[in-house]
Amino acid sequence: MNSLRTRFLATFDRTFGWLVAGLVLAAILGFGGTAWWCRPALAAGATGLTLLLIARNLVAGRAPILKSPLGLLGLAVLGLGILQIAPLPASLAARLSPTAREAYTRGFLPELALADAPGAALGEAPAIRSPASLDRAATIRKLALAAACLGIFWCASHAVDRLQRLYLVWGAVIAGFLLNTTLALVQVSTRTEGLYGFCVPGAAAPWWAPDVNDVLDAPAVAALRELPATTAPGSAPAAYLEVVRPFTFGTLPGGVGGFLALGALALPLILALVLHLGSPRGSREAWFDRLGRTGQGSLAILLVLLAIPGAVLVGMAAGPWFCPPFAIGLAMVGLPALFTPGARALGFGLAAAMLVALASGAAMQARWDDLAGARPPLKAPDWRESREVWRDAARIFREFPLVGVGLGGFGAVQPYYKDRDVASNTAMSSLLQWAAEAGAAGLAILGVGALWCLIRIPGGLKRLGTMDRFLAHGLIGAVLGLSLLAAVHWTVELTAVAVSASALGGTWNRWLAGGTDLFVEHG
Repeated sequence: MNSLRTRFLATFDRTFGWLVAGLVLAAILGFGGTAWWCRPALAAGATGLTLLLIARNLVAGRAPILKSPLGLLGLAVLGLGILQIAPLPASLAARLSPTAREAYTRGFLPELALADAPGAALGEAPAIRSPASLDRAATIRKLALAAACLGIFWCASHAVDRLQRLYLVWGAVIAGFLLNTTLALVQVSTRTEGLYGFCVPGAAAPWWAPDVNDVLDAPAVAALRELPATTAPGSAPAAYLEVVRPFTFGTLPGGVGGFLALGALALPLILALVLHLGSPRGSREAWFDRLGRTGQGSLAILLVLLAIPGAVLVGMAAGPWFCPPFAIGLAMVGLPALFTPGARALGFGLAAAMLVALASGAAMQARWDDLAGARPPLKAPDWRESREVWRDAARIFREFPLVGVGLGGFGAVQPYYKDRDVASNTAMSSLLQWAAEAGAAGLAILGVGALWCLIRIPGGLKRLGTMDRFLAHGLIGAVLGLSLLAAVHWTVELTAVAVSASALGGTWNRWLAGGTDLFVEHG
């Protein structure tokens, strides 16, 4: 019995990190998680990982509890979503979300209203039960995705307890970004479009690739286009919904947003890993001597050689207005190296090279059409268009201030607020979309989590050795870069980004909860 228990725990230790990393990488490679088969597979994979970790804890006879409120806040988000879809009593619904209540009561036919309902004879709204969510189906889908991401977050928080597993989880995010960088370089040089450079949804794409409906569920911009008039008597004008197809990088649909979000996560992690690999450990050896002695020089060189063109493409995709989040994320990793003996030259050189590459790409973006001639053209996030959608999101938040319109419901509500032809199913800002969909309750949950993280960061840095702090600064740079990008563009609305952020957030949670074992090598 003891040998069986020992073998199970040993197998778990060898494979669990690979399973978490494989799930993250699969979400990125599976068309950003937008194909029809991706979400069921993600739900099954996250459920399997969670059950496997629970079984491991039962076999080991202990279940470690992290001193962190982030897991409970994730459960609070699920509770908020359940509250949004639950049919509430009339009086409670009128207080919690009066605009949603009015929308549901106006949708009732008068003859179906209860004749004996209070106030019915006076023409008041019938005492029907109504939910706070205006799109219950979308809220249920978003709840399922949030539950899967919370499972991945929990698994990473409890199981990434050594440096090797940290490398696997971070490596999956970095590998997904670098793979998309490589595909994007091929697309730019050959002027090809579509996912993987050949899959164009709705245009004879393979059966296993996303179709137009999948693209509409992903971050997208659509517009109604009038069909040609018919000569049949009594025929009414007809229209169809057309998806605006911007230039797509690699495997991620929806334009450049998914690539930018992965870049915000991966670029600081790459810089932190190279600094960690090259920094001396209690000796005066130079960084190139250490890389040569440890045999990790080829890995560091490969990461740098791929990260530089990646930074150029990020700058090109972001444009000059949206580059600051990436620059700040890189600076959070590079600046501490200036105060670390033995790492100044390496840290300054790498950070400067990546920042110059980022700025070069931003400068090239204005001349993209002349340089590449791509069709459809590469379109960086437009500041003016984004502000228009932000105003719509702010108006929606004012109309639904307490619990919002329901998780995932922004795309269904925004057409009633827009004053232009096209409609966006994202708010062009994850922060504003969260405010519109979750209301003040969601902002309170987010604020408590952010405040706890800010309070815990100084103590977390003090618990680490000088050279291990590069990894912590990489986490800080990735989280800060993604958070700043989420304030000005969409990020976690794409499934692959949500899964990557959840796995990375699990390592962040373990560190801030007091764990330093994820930065330590185990025998």
